[in-house]
Amino acid sequence: MRGNFTTFLRARMSRISEARTAHALLASLAAHWSGPHVLLVHDDSARDVVPAIRSSHLNGGHLTIATYDPHLKILDAFIRSYGEVTVARQVVVLCNMEHTLQLLRQVRTRALESLLVQWFLIPQDHVIGDVIGSIESELREGLQVVVFLKDSANVYKVTSVRVDPTGQPRLVSVGKWQRPDAGPPQLQLKDALLPDLLKLYSDFQGRELVVSVNNNWPFFGITRLADGRVVPDSGIDVNILNTFSQKLNFSYRIEPPPDNSWGGPQPDGSVTGLIGMTARQEAHFAICEITITETRETVVDFTAPYWLEALTLVSRAPEERDRSMAVFWPFSWLVWVCIVLSSVVVGPLVSASAWATERYLEEAKPRPSLQASVFSLFRSLVVQGNLLQADRWPLRFIFVFWYFYCYNIYAMYSGTLTAVLAIPAFEKPLDTLEDLPPAAEEGFKVGTLRASSTEFLFRYAESGIYKEVWDLFDGEESLLKTPEEGFDKVLSEKFVLINSQLNAEIRAAVRGRGRYHMGRDSFYPHGYGIACFSGAPFKPIFDVMLARINEGGMITKWAQEEILKVAGKEKGAKGEAEKEGNYSLTLLHLRAAFFLLLAGMAVSACAFLGEMVMSVASRSDSA
Repeated sequence: MRGNFTTFLRARMSRISEARTAHALLASLAAHWSGPHVLLVHDDSARDVVPAIRSSHLNGGHLTIATYDPHLKILDAFIRSYGEVTVARQVVVLCNMEHTLQLLRQVRTRALESLLVQWFLIPQDHVIGDVIGSIESELREGLQVVVFLKDSANVYKVTSVRVDPTGQPRLVSVGKWQRPDAGPPQLQLKDALLPDLLKLYSDFQGRELVVSVNNNWPFFGITRLADGRVVPDSGIDVNILNTFSQKLNFSYRIEPPPDNSWGGPQPDGSVTGLIGMTARQEAHFAICEITITETRETVVDFTAPYWLEALTLVSRAPEERDRSMAVFWPFSWLVWVCIVLSSVVVGPLVSASAWATERYLEEAKPRPSLQASVFSLFRSLVVQGNLLQADRWPLRFIFVFWYFYCYNIYAMYSGTLTAVLAIPAFEKPLDTLEDLPPAAEEGFKVGTLRASSTEFLFRYAESGIYKEVWDLFDGEESLLKTPEEGFDKVLSEKFVLINSQLNAEIRAAVRGRGRYHMGRDSFYPHGYGIACFSGAPFKPIFDVMLARINEGGMITKWAQEEILKVAGKEKGAKGEAEKEGNYSLTLLHLRAAFFLLLAGMAVSACAFLGEMVMSVASRSDSA
């Protein structure tokens, strides 16, 4: 009985001693934490440690204590807390080795690596075997880990993650922690507890990185060699990548995604395109005119934007309107009807006025016939200088105001007709999203690149003009694999391509700028960034490099160089501005005048035939 009690007492004292040691270790670590938010994950092996930690409020920070859960619900929420996305956090794991390794596997599977989360692993059991190797096998670049392995009752070996030249995370010894019998605990470090990422990744030591890109000149043009290899050609992003490679000492290998799309998270949980390759760490990063979106940021980490852009509408250049009926354009159809009616009505009015004057004033004076009055008034409308004679004041007043009427009609018609014939008139261009619904009624279709940020913008719009435009999309036919396909469809059919401005301008210049029209109003301003896998430790140095390149004006310079490559090489139609100039009137412009003349001849011929028929019929009756 006494022996059992003694064993129990010793075990109890040992657990208390271990709890005090673990508590002292955490108190020492608190001075090295970079943020106030701490999550402590423990299992039953650390049940004696937790009460002391809960009562101590380590470092005055925000301490959250959670029991080990294989589903990582609390841990997932703690890491993905967007309300504190810029705040560094610490995760302390006080679990046995089995649970510790399971937790690391879940972190890897769910891509929970983050630059803002530091991990401190303190296994609570004595493990025999290659502990370091077991932990390293579960690590992936981007997880900032410090491991404390118990060497004796009051001593822990301290190892920290580093990345070797092959890109494999390794745990290296950085010191030890001990709790002497007398005096405060001591954390003796021969290197930083966690590395300075800016310093560490300022030299990749010649590593080969995998870069995911699409063939998307002027940002990233690629060439496929005969042996199947893909090499960079030219483009803005190619220059950025080559600068990074030279300054940070790494080589790279290009890997286009299987679906050749930009991609992003899908409703079924998959991630496609460039973003998918990067999220799964099949590539270290992706660079290819990639729009930074909130949805994509849930699976990858973006650098700061290096290029600001907006979307525009690309359509076929408006064609010159058919001016065969230009002689009728100065007035609307309603005005023409009013002119005809006035010419028809005023003649009988003059004749009636003359008849009334002769009847009621009993003055027998010669008066023109009804036909002569109508023709004379019509002649004043089309010929200047036509004299209308009247010897009575009622008729004189009618003629005076008819002259003013004819003068206005003649002046307005001749001036407007001259302008219409001298200045080319074009079809109404498509400049804004509001122009698309009416254009769709005329047979136009709308499209954009498949699995791009533009598609996601319209597809998931719930209301407003974006939703209205998405309803105009014609299913899969409106989602294109490449920009070239869209520019071909713009010329071959009634099609409007929604694309980014710079990309559209350069591609249009290559094919003939005058053949395309760019909407005057841009929309959806956005930025392009480099997509890195979640928790990529080299993202900070990429941000620094991009800032330097931008401040030096290099990205703008590279964009201008790409534009100059196509300057002077435009093919096809000339620019819209060149369509304006001096024109001679052709038969096309005056077709309506000749049409009216021929119509008059045709009516005259019909009248002649009618008179002949009537004459023949009359002779037959007489006979």
